[in-house]
Amino acid sequence: MRIPTRTLVTACALSVALLAAGCAGAGVKQTRVGDLVFLQAAGERGPGPFTDSAATGPTPSEAPRIGAKVSAGELSAPLRAARTVSGATPGLYRGTPRVARCDAERHIRHLAADPARADAFAGVVGVRRAALPAYLRGLTPVVLGADTRVTNHAYQSHRADDYQAVLQAGTAVLVDDRGLPRVRCVCGNPLAPPAPTRGGASARGTPWPGYRPNKVIVVSPAPRAVTSLTLVDAGHRTWTERRVGNDVRRDRVVPPPARTTTSPSPTARATPAPTAPTTPADRAPSRTAPTTRTPGAAPGAPRVSGVPGTPDLPPADGV
Repeated sequence: MRIPTRTLVTACALSVALLAAGCAGAGVKQTRVGDLVFLQAAGERGPGPFTDSAATGPTPSEAPRIGAKVSAGELSAPLRAARTVSGATPGLYRGTPRVARCDAERHIRHLAADPARADAFAGVVGVRRAALPAYLRGLTPVVLGADTRVTNHAYQSHRADDYQAVLQAGTAVLVDDRGLPRVRCVCGNPLAPPAPTRGGASARGTPWPGYRPNKVIVVSPAPRAVTSLTLVDAGHRTWTERRVGNDVRRDRVVPPPARTTTSPSPTARATPAPTAPTTPADRAPSRTAPTTRTPGAAPGAPRVSGVPGTPDLPPADGV
């Protein structure tokens, strides 16, 4: 796939901005000619934030990430491939019952106060500016359960410039009804599925403890629109059915799901083809319901952080 010149120029400009802001350090270096993917910790706003933060609850530390126990070989490993996980996978995202880690109404107010930013945001997500409130209210607040590849967007010169990023587990995001991350809450930036890379991608930035290139995932859209997502609270060993949308008052605690065949697996391609975002009017009336069973994990179920029944994903910080 031919990468537009504008994207390459933007990547270079973002690299300079990240270095100047202290977001990129000597911990990770570009190891080969290819596309850059920027590491973004959960609490870092990054370059070109669209709005003030709409994240709520505990804010992950923005202090420099020192002491990450990552070997030199792992630091230099290019992100050639990633595990692809369906956005409807139970336990892919984290969340506490009836607690939203992202305030969609606050994000709506920020965009309404700046029409130029709203227009740039609307252009990325594929809706008219007037439709943004309904679009954002139709997204669901969750927390990433694993380090995740995305296309991020910086607001610069009254437009949205795209760049590739890995968001740290523990990042608060809004996801659509296919389970795709669409907004990064700490900076208000619109998100899209990651773009294909040429010959592998090189990481740029300072790694966080637990970062491993071979643990990064890519979220693929669920085969059809869903009306709920099944979240896990690793700290309290609680599973929650969260209806699609920003009203977490309808959260329902459910038993752990039975083992499924949708656990992550390595793939040859790092990214799925981008899909058009959906709006509330586009949603199909289908839903995915958690499997009803007695509490407790099924024998041999995948595990994460000692929580039975979850996919084999890294633990999320700050949940």
